[in-house]
Amino acid sequence: MSAPVLNGIRVNLIYSACITIETPDCKILCDPWFTDGIFDGAWYLYSNDKDPYSAIGDCDYVYISHIHSDHYDPIFLEKYFKKFGEKLLIIGDFESNYLEKSIQNDGFRYQVNTDPLKFGQTVVSVFPHETGSQSDIDSACLVEYFGEDRVHRVLNVNDCVYDPVFLSNFSEYGQLDILLLSYTGAGPYPQTYFELNDPELLVAAKKKKDQFMDQYLKIAEMVPSKVRIPFAGQYLLGGNLSHLNSYRGVSDSYEIVQIDNSAVVLNDFEGSIDTVSFKATGTKQCLTSTKEIDQRLLEISKRPMVYEAIPEWMISNKVLVSLLSSALIRAMRKSECSQDYFFCFKLPEGNSAIINARKDSGMQVVITSDDLEAYTPRSEVTVDYRYLFGLLTGVFHWNNAESGSHLQVRRFPNNFSRDAQNFLNFLTV
Repeated sequence: MSAPVLNGIRVNLIYSACITIETPDCKILCDPWFTDGIFDGAWYLYSNDKDPYSAIGDCDYVYISHIHSDHYDPIFLEKYFKKFGEKLLIIGDFESNYLEKSIQNDGFRYQVNTDPLKFGQTVVSVFPHETGSQSDIDSACLVEYFGEDRVHRVLNVNDCVYDPVFLSNFSEYGQLDILLLSYTGAGPYPQTYFELNDPELLVAAKKKKDQFMDQYLKIAEMVPSKVRIPFAGQYLLGGNLSHLNSYRGVSDSYEIVQIDNSAVVLNDFEGSIDTVSFKATGTKQCLTSTKEIDQRLLEISKRPMVYEAIPEWMISNKVLVSLLSSALIRAMRKSECSQDYFFCFKLPEGNSAIINARKDSGMQVVITSDDLEAYTPRSEVTVDYRYLFGLLTGVFHWNNAESGSHLQVRRFPNNFSRDAQNFLNFLTV
């Protein structure tokens, strides 16, 4: 990578959401993810033949935006620290700080950014994206360098969605130099919510791409900048989920040039731009090669899922229903769902276990083999029984299951309820 830019800030794109931000005072590594098989065996990098250590080099601090495994990768961090020495992790300040708890369990040094951190003429501020929900996890990072000529500013909004209230935090800074923002969406929709032969699947995938493109433009309009860098969201589904890749509704970063003439699309492991010359090097000139992606998919399609290590003999209707009953008690205490919403889980013996996410419902687990029309609105969930066992016992986490596309869901009607979806995060004993 290039030497730190003089009297300004340099941004280097490494891969997906991983970047480095350099000033004359310090170098900050953001959200490094380089471990294949995250989200319980589901997510893989586009390629594993690059050397992230030499691409990143030595840094002074590591900023982690949130707890998702493509942003917080403790396996890689441990290897990186062995090579370059341990660094201080900088994280956001949340009321329910799940990332902080994970970092504590992993034994890394960290600091919650309650006030801006100052390193010479550089100021680093972390803005937690809080909406009042217990499921809030995302954050943004602003790096300012008070140079001889002016203040240089780079804002990394990571996975933060379009939220005018949150984005108003940055209005006082005027026009930024560089804004890094997402251009596409990951997650399980639509590929796990439709039958693959349903024509509505491709319609939903196109709609998802358009929605995230629209979100990109809305954020760009509300947070003006001289240059915008589309980044993050580069992953492939592996193992027994490989066949879903074509239906994810995921854009290529190069597509952004069609809608934003101020966008600078950087190449993985070589793209760079600074706030002095604004001359980018290592820019992307075309869409990612489908041949390379297809070769990678052949390589990862046979990889096992983590839950496959759980013996099948441990799983039965009786065990799963017992766990579900205990987990429901805990989840109801955390529920933010104010209206009826039913989750119907397929069981090994062919019947279904039904629960209500409404926080004051008082409904116990219902086991039925009857038609489910009486339970509306609902999500019918099909998942490997070994994985369901691990989710209910806390071995795995529901958010990872959702992000990893492990859950096959059919919604009736097909409407999204964030409060109901967040309810699952607490459905564990």
